[in-house]
Amino acid sequence: MARNSVSENLQQKIDGSVKKIANEAYEVALKHITENREAMDRIVEVLLEQESITGDEFRALLSQYAAIPQENLDAVARQKQPDAELQLA
Repeated sequence: MARNSVSENLQQKIDGSVKKIANEAYEVALKHITENREAMDRIVEVLLEQESITGDEFRALLSQYAAIPQENLDAVARQKQPDAELQLA
């Protein structure tokens, strides 16, 4: 019986932690959307016209309204490197 009690207690802690993480992520996302509303509206317009865009197209649109952190650009460049190396082989 004690085992069920511990399990329920642990489950409540896990649920609380998950809820906290989800709420924090929601607040961060809402902040980014609010701060970049003009960029988001433009991206929506393009998506309504084209239905889809590439990551590069998304970054190009976003960069007209906000600075993209260099670490994000570096990560994209690293992801593209293996593709280029495979094509050369």
